[in-house]
Amino acid sequence: QKNEVQQLTCSDSDDSGSFELIFRDESVSVSVTNTAADLESILNALPTIESVSVSYTDPHIYVGAPSLEADSLQVCRDVGQQVEIEFLSPTGDVPEIIVTNTHSDIDGILSMSTLQTGTKEFIECSGRGVCDTDTGLCQCFSGYGSSDGQGNVGTRDDCGYKVPYAFDSRS
Repeated sequence: QKNEVQQLTCSDSDDSGSFELIFRDESVSVSVTNTAADLESILNALPTIESVSVSYTDPHIYVGAPSLEADSLQVCRDVGQQVEIEFLSPTGDVPEIIVTNTHSDIDGILSMSTLQTGTKEFIECSGRGVCDTDTGLCQCFSGYGSSDGQGNVGTRDDCGYKVPYAFDSRS
């Protein structure tokens, strides 16, 4: 199963201005000079998004600036920039983020597209446990535990983590 990945494409010649991103009727303003790390923080602050990861599609796009860390680069540049937004939660096929040039101050390309449709499902207790309807908590089957929503150990109480078994080599 895969997380949804959407791609923001932005180019602007004068490093000034902002645009708006809307997800499930909640909106945020993004400056063209924000970095991918800034954008990740901005999106994760939306009440309709629990967790996204934002990265540059091509962190080597600025050949003339090899000493810069990829996260120090703007999401909008004259030569264009593409950033990928991976939805860690909510999972599954989520609506595409709407991008608008609210103040018409972006003079280049500004678009959003879906690179990979999310295929993760919301299944009670990840299909690996039984929900205690009185508490709303999962009682996981043997070998499963609480995950982070990505299959790693975490605190979601969803039985999405497969507990590694220890085998006794003496037998």
